[in-house]
Amino acid sequence: PPSVETLDDQVERYWDQLNRFNEPINRYQLLRNVQNTNVTLYYAILTRYLKQTLPIVYTPTVGEACQRYGDLYQKDHGLYLDVASKGKVRKLIQNLRKTNVDVIVITDGSRILGLGDLGANGIGISIGKCSLYVAAGGVKPSRVLPVVMDVGTNNLELRNNPLYLGLRKPRCGDADFYALLDEFMEAVKDTWPSAVVQFEDFSNNHCFDMLERYQKKYRCFNDDIQGTGAVIAAGFHTAVKLSKIPMEQQRIVFFGAGSAATGVAESIADLAAEAGMKKEDIKKSIFFVDSMGMVATNRGDKLAKHKLGWARTDIPDAVIASLKTLEDVVRYVRPTALIGLGATANVFSREIVEFLHSCCPHPIIFPLSNPSSKAEIVPANAYKWTNGDAIVASGSPFPETVVSGRTLQPSQGNNLYIFPGVGLGCCIAQPPYIPQEVLVAAAACLSTLATPDDLAKGQLYPSIEEVRRVSREVAVACIQKLQELGLAKADLPDNRPDLMKLVKT
Repeated sequence: PPSVETLDDQVERYWDQLNRFNEPINRYQLLRNVQNTNVTLYYAILTRYLKQTLPIVYTPTVGEACQRYGDLYQKDHGLYLDVASKGKVRKLIQNLRKTNVDVIVITDGSRILGLGDLGANGIGISIGKCSLYVAAGGVKPSRVLPVVMDVGTNNLELRNNPLYLGLRKPRCGDADFYALLDEFMEAVKDTWPSAVVQFEDFSNNHCFDMLERYQKKYRCFNDDIQGTGAVIAAGFHTAVKLSKIPMEQQRIVFFGAGSAATGVAESIADLAAEAGMKKEDIKKSIFFVDSMGMVATNRGDKLAKHKLGWARTDIPDAVIASLKTLEDVVRYVRPTALIGLGATANVFSREIVEFLHSCCPHPIIFPLSNPSSKAEIVPANAYKWTNGDAIVASGSPFPETVVSGRTLQPSQGNNLYIFPGVGLGCCIAQPPYIPQEVLVAAAACLSTLATPDDLAKGQLYPSIEEVRRVSREVAVACIQKLQELGLAKADLPDNRPDLMKLVKT
């Protein structure tokens, strides 16, 4: 056509097309098509309409996209490794012909959001996270790499789906799993020595061991444990200020005791310790509930390794035997805060919420499980059952609610506030590894960024439109912490204004 359009014109055309679709999955498909054909236009749409497109390219829609990835497949995107790649990983990486990579997001698809084992379909989550490194963190599109490590799937429905693109065999054992991952990590370090590797949605039986195995050897972090922990710790400490109950007097019950839940608890305790409190005292005020009830050493079952540091040792056997459900534990603990990471929809019942409200005037209620269909409570009910007194943050976006004439909007504890800044800061600082102190610094920074207007509305985080500013602030905080620890490269500025200029470029 003879017409010459600006990028703005093209963005508005596609935005109009996008809004003609009613189903989010169809919007996802359109955006993926744009990503596959015109990267510049794709990121122009995302950056201009980030708040509106975030639920499409990431939670909750990306969950359905992963479930149906083989059915919806358009074009290969990213790097696929499988167990047959063992011994050839370095060559496969070199075949990509990428001179520089700053950020890699890798998953094995074993625990995608709250949806379980999706095998090779998990590449969708890596693609989504890489898109957000660009849109929210300012990383160059050519320098991000989504990866799926396909080691099989135990999901029979997927293996029997004729359109499934992954290996049609059960998951491999630990020896083959770590042999492939070891080879990948070493090849990345040699090929792209400046890259940061983000582990994404690995199952509990691997994610903690992976951190222990790789954290001090490579520039990597686990977003589910450390990223989620940092963003929720930041929001929780802001919520504590709004609740008017000091951190020392908070009693916190976690529903769910997986990697994300224990990561959040660890980060809450770390951030409290950073503020001068004793970490052990904070840990005493945190209680976990899993499928068998209160997590305790005298419960009678063998606890997973990651739960041992949080298992209660101070509750008599007879009492532990009676604490079998979330409601039992809530009535025993009389908490001020309830945090859900158990992927069980609507488990925060009206009875539990009303009892929680009777324990404190402004209960902190965080239904954090993704996607939204797995949320422990719909935020509207949390507000309604507390007459608008609850302080609420969710894992997925939810609409505002009107209670007693007040318009209330739940905060979204989105990892987007943390991982782009951590990745960007570590790409710039080039530490040999990423210590936990960096994630604590990121959380401490985020906890200061909500404006007085945000807080007046009950918002615990800045608006999502501010996420690029947030990412820059978090990146600078991470760099400064690495400099303080002596882990940053030597030629960086030693003052905040110059570091901010560097981050912006």
